Amino acid sequence: MRKSILVLMLVALMVTSVSAHTLFMNLYDNEDGTVTVSGMFSTGTMAANTEVRVESKEGKVLIKGKTDDDGEFEFAKPDQPYMVVLDYGPGHVATQDGPR
Repeated sequence: MRKSILVLMLVALMVTSVSAHTLFMNLYDNEDGTVTVSGMFSTGTMAANTEVRVESKEGKVLIKGKTDDDGEFEFAKPDQPYMVVLDYGPGHVATQDGPR
């Protein structure tokens, strides 16, 4: 009985933690040849130290980095169509086409 209650509690905790937050991303064209990525979770926590990949439309990684403590990362705007991937890990990935 105790073991089954513990298992149920663990399952409930896992389900809660999986649905507890969603990763959101905003892209800002700084109009100086750079773009700023800003990441935040639905809980209001900034997406600090989160991997950022700027990829060509063919999937080639053009730029790779991590967000700072404020959940931001700035990069030079590529001269080709691109998309930005904010990747905190499985289930926490946001993608968006980059501003031209």
